[in-house]
Amino acid sequence: MSNRITHSSAPRRLRKGYQLDLADLHAHCEANYHRLMRLFPSYEQQTRCNFEAGDAQIELEVTARDRYTTDMRLRYQGAVYQLGSASALDLRLYHDARMAEVVHCSTSRRFEARYRYPNPEMLQRDEKFQQNRFAAELMEFCLNNGRSTDAPLTGIEQR
Repeated sequence: MSNRITHSSAPRRLRKGYQLDLADLHAHCEANYHRLMRLFPSYEQQTRCNFEAGDAQIELEVTARDRYTTDMRLRYQGAVYQLGSASALDLRLYHDARMAEVVHCSTSRRFEARYRYPNPEMLQRDEKFQQNRFAAELMEFCLNNGRSTDAPLTGIEQR
């Protein structure tokens, strides 16, 4: 008799991969849509809306309008502008579903729902969720601390 443990009899640890919580992501996207409607209610008539909140400057710009969707760019920068310190999030609003999701960030390309980790770009497994949560926090900050201005942001490229 052998005291060897065979591969099939040894307990196996299965590593559970990242599971996208679609309900949570949709809840963030729905809340982001309502935040955008509160921040920029005149988006159908106007192209830009500017805010100051604390030391930050924020600009919402409509970049495309379609029957069921609107694309917006959310630009933000701190009080002291340094080369490369300005960032932008591209959002797509789905009016029939009343949802808004981040589809692109100035620091990366279009987001996948999830990523293998590690990966060459060192993106987090839930990168898309994190960017949508960041957009939510930024918009909530504007709603609580912001004031509307007519001054466009300086130093941010207008693509």
